[in-house]
Amino acid sequence: MTDDVLGAPLNDDEQVIEDTLGDTPDIEDVTGEITAEDFDFDAFADGVRPGRRAVRITMRSDLAAELDQLLIEADELDDPNGEDAQALYARYQQIKDQIKASQRVFVVEARSEHRMRQIIKQMEKLGMPEPGKKASQDEIRDWNEELALRRLADAIVTPSNVSVEGLRKMYYTAESEVNKLYGALHDANTNPTKTVDPNLSQRR
Repeated sequence: MTDDVLGAPLNDDEQVIEDTLGDTPDIEDVTGEITAEDFDFDAFADGVRPGRRAVRITMRSDLAAELDQLLIEADELDDPNGEDAQALYARYQQIKDQIKASQRVFVVEARSEHRMRQIIKQMEKLGMPEPGKKASQDEIRDWNEELALRRLADAIVTPSNVSVEGLRKMYYTAESEVNKLYGALHDANTNPTKTVDPNLSQRR
């Protein structure tokens, strides 16, 4: 018989694979038949909603320094269970309650690139066009900051009365809190259903 009948001889790699796997295995197609009834895409698309994430924002984060000071004082006490220690603990709990009382939950909703272009057009109408090639770095940075704040204000659904001016004031006073909102918006836009471990079993 010729090679045309038997096929070309196996090279070393092919021989190793054949020796390892044996004869060619039977391949079974387990894919079910897809019909229009199995997946109604139009209905699915109609039911899609933009991602949302929630984040807790603290108004009195400055009080955390007082907690630090109380902990330092507690470390210097001779008697960790004495009256002074109890007084420090009571004050510590009071401040924690103040911090908690100053917190609010904000909900942000994903926004599309199309929506961003609409906001840019709104800025143009307000006399804030996108900087040109000759613009300075400061002008570009200020415009990008303004766009980011406007996009964020547009994306916050709870509370419903958030303003760009209010966010700007927060940004200049406590940038870390506004960055939490930016982070929540990023998650809503890119991965709104990412896994979060709530540890609910520990709260029972």
